[in-house]
Amino acid sequence: MKRSAILRTGIIVILAIAVIGAALPYAPVEFLKAPLERALERGLGRKVEVDRVSLTLFSGPGASLDGVTIHEDSRAGIEPFAYANTLDARIDLLALLRGRLELSSLNLNDATFNLVKPDNAPWNFQMLLNQTAGASVLGRATALPALPAVLPSIKMRGGRVNFKFAQTKSVLYFDDTDLDVSPAGGGAVELRFSGVPARTDQAAQNFGHFYVRGTAAPSASGQQLNLRVELEPSALDAVARLFDSGGMGLNGVVSLDAQLSGSPASIDVKGILQFEGAGEWRVGYQGKLDLAGQTLQLDSTSPLGLNTRLHVITRDLLTTPQWQVSADFRDASLGSAVDMARKLGAPLPEKMTAEGVVAGTVSYRNTEGLGGNLEVRDAVVTIPDVAPLKIATATVLLKGKTIVAGPNTVAIGEQESADVGATYQAGEGGGIEVKIATRRMNLGDLRAVGALGAGAIPLLDRLANGTWRGALTYARPYAKPIYTQPPLSADGGWSGDFEVQNTRLTVDGVIDPVQIQSASVNISLEQDAEQIAVTRIRAKLGDIAFTGEYRWGADAAHPQRFRLDIPEADWDEIERLFQPTTSREGGLLARTLRLGAAGATPQWLTDRNAEGTVSIEALTVADAQFSVNTARVAWNGAAVKVSGIQGKIADAALTGDLRVDLLGRVPAYRFEGKIEDLAYKGGKLDFKGSVTAAGSGAALLASVKAEGTLRGRSITFSPDAEFRRVAGRFQMSMTAAGPKWKLSGLELTQGSDNYSGEGATQADGKLVLDLLSGGRQVHYQ
Repeated sequence: MKRSAILRTGIIVILAIAVIGAALPYAPVEFLKAPLERALERGLGRKVEVDRVSLTLFSGPGASLDGVTIHEDSRAGIEPFAYANTLDARIDLLALLRGRLELSSLNLNDATFNLVKPDNAPWNFQMLLNQTAGASVLGRATALPALPAVLPSIKMRGGRVNFKFAQTKSVLYFDDTDLDVSPAGGGAVELRFSGVPARTDQAAQNFGHFYVRGTAAPSASGQQLNLRVELEPSALDAVARLFDSGGMGLNGVVSLDAQLSGSPASIDVKGILQFEGAGEWRVGYQGKLDLAGQTLQLDSTSPLGLNTRLHVITRDLLTTPQWQVSADFRDASLGSAVDMARKLGAPLPEKMTAEGVVAGTVSYRNTEGLGGNLEVRDAVVTIPDVAPLKIATATVLLKGKTIVAGPNTVAIGEQESADVGATYQAGEGGGIEVKIATRRMNLGDLRAVGALGAGAIPLLDRLANGTWRGALTYARPYAKPIYTQPPLSADGGWSGDFEVQNTRLTVDGVIDPVQIQSASVNISLEQDAEQIAVTRIRAKLGDIAFTGEYRWGADAAHPQRFRLDIPEADWDEIERLFQPTTSREGGLLARTLRLGAAGATPQWLTDRNAEGTVSIEALTVADAQFSVNTARVAWNGAAVKVSGIQGKIADAALTGDLRVDLLGRVPAYRFEGKIEDLAYKGGKLDFKGSVTAAGSGAALLASVKAEGTLRGRSITFSPDAEFRRVAGRFQMSMTAAGPKWKLSGLELTQGSDNYSGEGATQADGKLVLDLLSGGRQVHYQ
């Protein structure tokens, strides 16, 4: 029975505790708010205000406080030290048994902390840590009871930590912050902190967590810190942007591990910096951190693999950061430096390699920019398909936002060289400028310039083999940081004057390349639009030699303008050369059976927009000899118009316009004009009308048709028919036997007699006239 009674009693007690625990949060305990506020004030050394209080039992005897504001020490300002939506406070039972309400732990939820560094005073968190020594200076400053302070354990999850200096808030803060502060005996405090660094003026960055673990203990010389600091792998550019909002567009990932020890004003720092993605290397470093003065000085203690030492100096770390990074290059490897720059984000070709050494010092200060001098010696730069670039000595000057390299002599291959200089100016109104001057260089070697980030040189990127001499300048307005993709050519442009010799130019729609013996080239930028002028051209296309000039303007109605002077040409050769332009008959079956529409119009033909003049001293078409003194050509897409033709056929004057339609399977031609003073049977004939034809080769000749009017003078048609004047209409079509003529509306004058009638070509090829004069019929052949 006793056993059953004990069991019943235990059950009753458990139920009573459960009922009390469930009911406590709803109990009217507002009378406890003031004592709990005083308990918090004694533990934190700061005035505390609470909106609402409820008791808890299951998580340990304590209270849940809503709307908790922890005010600041008067030396640190008037803004609250911290604010929490809820604060779970556990009551110290031993202190309670001694008749005092003390709190053993605080758990803050949805909290925000403001870490403040006043002028001429320590950080506010240092003031808080000093409470562990029983010196409640803050309590006296805020008229709190001067009781021995006992710092409770403090825990925060998912909070935010802001930084403030005097009355100025920093743009830097920690998000997703976890914090544990707990007494460790002897006045020492154990600290555990993690958070994600961020800036209020930037969107979320690819930043890892920042961890701090260790202790803070009082000593005769003041508070002593012993902390381990870690940074999870974080984007290198995000780390740079944390201290410089402009950023540098850097690639790679960085992490660190550091040990901090000493007083807040003189903390010894020692650790390892690990880089990944920008090369796998570790940098040891050591230095001093002054939290009060916001200064940090670090020096690398292990090489970077470049025979290089780094130095870092930072001031006003959390207010307006002023920092400087300098590197001493002690005959460092140029190849390693190029590889690192590429991996950090510099727009250098992946397959470019470099040898040589770099010596000198480079620094970067966020308030002043770059500084220093470098010397590159015995450098060899290799790019696929380009002769090696050799530089005996090159100098680089860095000052502010400007980098000046050269001009330096660059040897290309065994026999060629060029003087190359470059200037880079960062910031508004800046840019990059590269100057190249040479007496002779292979055109193929200029690919090295484009591969190094400046982009293709207009026209030269389409030339194969050959040489050039002269000067070129590349300029790019500054729009993005130097280490930002896309390559520089996206916004830059070339200018200069040079000559090319013995090179080949590929032209869309022409079966053979243009063989250029020599030409002068001028490239200019006018109102931000590129202009190209190629003059004094001496070249050959197939068997056709020519001279002339070519101009291209990005903003012109006809971007391409030209002038060609041709001594002699054969129509069959012209057809062969332009076969890719004129023939689009589809597949073999379509060509054989003449089925279907023409093949698709190529994009280059659709885009063609050119205008110019052509002259041909001797043009052979079948058995006829032509010459074209001048003609204006307008080529727009698939339509070609040759207007203002002035030339000769034999000794007769030829004028008119020619239109060519390239949309069909084969080209279609239409000429409208006139021929004057064509020699015929001892006299002269004038023709005015049109000629049409289509196709190429024999098919083109067989398709020729003409019609129009004719006039003649002093025509001895036959021994007994000499016509002083001739007028009429004509139609002509080409046959295998030769041209077939049909004449109508003829009006002829012989002596004092007038004739009218018509004429036609007979089966034997002879032209026969059937005329009527005064009722009398006359037949001439």
